[in-house]
Amino acid sequence: MAENPKQSGGRRIVSQAEAEAVTAKAGVSSVTRTKVGKPVGERLGLNRREFMAYATAGSLAVLTALGLGTMVSPNKDDDLVRELTGGGEWIPGGFAYPRIKAGQFGGKFTLARSGESYSVEEAPELNSTGKFFIVKVDKNKSEAENGIVPTNDNNVGVETGDGAYLIAIYQVCTHLGCLIPFQASQNRFICPCHGSTFERNSHYVLGPAPRNLDQFPVTLENGALVVDTGKKKTGLTHG
Repeated sequence: MAENPKQSGGRRIVSQAEAEAVTAKAGVSSVTRTKVGKPVGERLGLNRREFMAYATAGSLAVLTALGLGTMVSPNKDDDLVRELTGGGEWIPGGFAYPRIKAGQFGGKFTLARSGESYSVEEAPELNSTGKFFIVKVDKNKSEAENGIVPTNDNNVGVETGDGAYLIAIYQVCTHLGCLIPFQASQNRFICPCHGSTFERNSHYVLGPAPRNLDQFPVTLENGALVVDTGKKKTGLTHG
């Protein structure tokens, strides 16, 4: 007996025409059927690599936005981070700012001594936390001779009651950044790394350093001397 063409191994084979008739009866068009079970990226027309790239970028954007939210504030009274940490100078307009407290490097240091109490003969006084030396320079020399570096706001240091100036010299060699000590026996700053040598007023003498020692501005605020280590004044280059 010939095998029934609609039977195979005891199972009936449904033809394409019969399948379409069943779907039409159920009210589902063969053209508009939606395939299910595909990955999201494939349904969006993206391959796996493209989908992962977009997902990663989106996650980073969210994290960045959250991070910036803790750094900026349009109103200092609404800045929760500033209130909790107690640090940082608020900048109008909501810009990011470093949260550095007074008395920490990068912030302001109020000196305990008055300008008149310093002498041009005494060795520079080191503030190790602020990484600067306080030096009193000769009132009988010009600002250039004294190593005083002007700034954009015309701050050239503090003139003391006796007509001399106080300057704050950054304790870092301008060659490769080594901490530089003051050698009292030579009355000069001498770098222990490569021998760059500077006068007590920051002027370059010899060695591989390209410029004078850098300085920090010194101002008088409410009767006290203040050194701002957040505003470095670059030393002048030499010939």
